[in-house]
Amino acid sequence: MSKCPDARDCLRDLVVPAMEDVVDKVNFTLSFIGSNCLIASYSRIPSRDLVESCALEHGIPFDDLNGCISEEGKGLDLLEQSVERSQAAGVTKSCTVRVNDKMWCIRDGGEWKDCENGSDVRSLVKEVEKLYSG
Repeated sequence: MSKCPDARDCLRDLVVPAMEDVVDKVNFTLSFIGSNCLIASYSRIPSRDLVESCALEHGIPFDDLNGCISEEGKGLDLLEQSVERSQAAGVTKSCTVRVNDKMWCIRDGGEWKDCENGSDVRSLVKEVEKLYSG
């Protein structure tokens, strides 16, 4: 996450505080867009050499990553499903907040963008509550 300050800020300043108020009303899913090396070689995600080169590219020790992904192959499957979810939704920016399967707001380059209904916790909580009661 340190490589992506937009995602860090988005989670810290918007998503996590909002979730504290609406956790019982939402099915929250965090998906990864995948780094450029994963997206460019999407079909090769299960490949060890791809994962090793991506880890190297992003300064992640492969042994640490391998420990996460090796448990019965679940880690790579989860990563693949996560990237697939993001691609199917057309998400290309981290952090993109989606509500009810629609883009709600984007944090990109340290700025909030395309946030018709606001980019603060109160606005996100209001949106969720409106959908929940509707």
